[in-house]
Amino acid sequence: MFEKGLIKKEENMFQEEKRKTNYGAMCLVCFFCCFFAFQFMKLVITQPSIATSSISVIDSPISADKLSDRRELWRVSQPSTYCLKIESFTKLATSPNVEKYKTRPFQSGGYNWTFIVYHKGNVKDGAPADWVSMYVQIDNSALFNSPKEVYAEVKFFIYNRKEDKYFTVSRQMQNAFFLSKPYWGYGNVRSYGEVANPDAGWLFDGDSVLFGVDIFVTEVFNKMEVFSFTKNLHNRLLKWTISNFSSLEQNVYLSNMLLIGGRSWALKMYPRGDGEGQGNSLSVYVIAPDFKPYERVYLKAKVRIINQKYSKDMETNVESWSDQASSWGFQRFVSFADLQDTSKGLLVNDTLKLEVEFEDLSNTKYFPS
Repeated sequence: MFEKGLIKKEENMFQEEKRKTNYGAMCLVCFFCCFFAFQFMKLVITQPSIATSSISVIDSPISADKLSDRRELWRVSQPSTYCLKIESFTKLATSPNVEKYKTRPFQSGGYNWTFIVYHKGNVKDGAPADWVSMYVQIDNSALFNSPKEVYAEVKFFIYNRKEDKYFTVSRQMQNAFFLSKPYWGYGNVRSYGEVANPDAGWLFDGDSVLFGVDIFVTEVFNKMEVFSFTKNLHNRLLKWTISNFSSLEQNVYLSNMLLIGGRSWALKMYPRGDGEGQGNSLSVYVIAPDFKPYERVYLKAKVRIINQKYSKDMETNVESWSDQASSWGFQRFVSFADLQDTSKGLLVNDTLKLEVEFEDLSNTKYFPS
């Protein structure tokens, strides 16, 4: 009996030890899983991402401490402005007293340009030695006339036969060409050693290299418009006296023109009414006869009938934007009943006096007009 109890006790201790071992193993497995997961995440975070685009941003070797707006990419399409094929590139590069190749002038955007390739670097302009430099230069004579500056987007190309694509160098912003600096380019397009290496793909057909340039000239604007509100109206009143009102036979009448705020204005009157006022009211509008169809004009004014008996005129305010020549006004400006009531003093001796007082208006000037 004692032995059975001892055996049972030993079995329990073994099972307990086994459980401890399993727990320890499980903890150890969890520890290693967490450790490897952490290392994997750290690797993913710190590992440079693989770009899906062929465009890369680099710093210029000339000023590697400054952020550059230089852009590099590979593209299939050919240059559209000018190409230069040098069939004996390494021979030209190793020839004495030859630091560059300069093309004949060619046109782009209405200007004459020259394409310049330094096979071993434009060191005089600060480019690194043994780097291919590429520049374009505008004809100086074009800069003596207006405009004094020419803005253009420039892209440089070198063909690679292994990629069967064009390596392209450009910048995000446009380049300004002016009298004191009629040229622009890159001193560090590709290293000469790389381009001259037959295995790198830049040489083809023996010793040939194909260069190219695109120049897109941005025209300086010569058309504009200037919008403003008229601040000082020296002449604010347009007055119109209409005699023999009861004898008017036409449907509509116009006052004389008056120049206010740089625009011609007039009053238009419908003696028998217009729209909802036809047959019951006098209709009056402020119009701008030289209104352009694409314009939108702001007007703030007071339209009134002068009271010829008393000091209080009949006055109505108008303030609105309009894209029509005659939309400021009222179809029911005054009823015929009030107009013909002699006690009100609006129509005296068959004479009607209209007036508009301009308070504010907008003006748009177009160049060229």
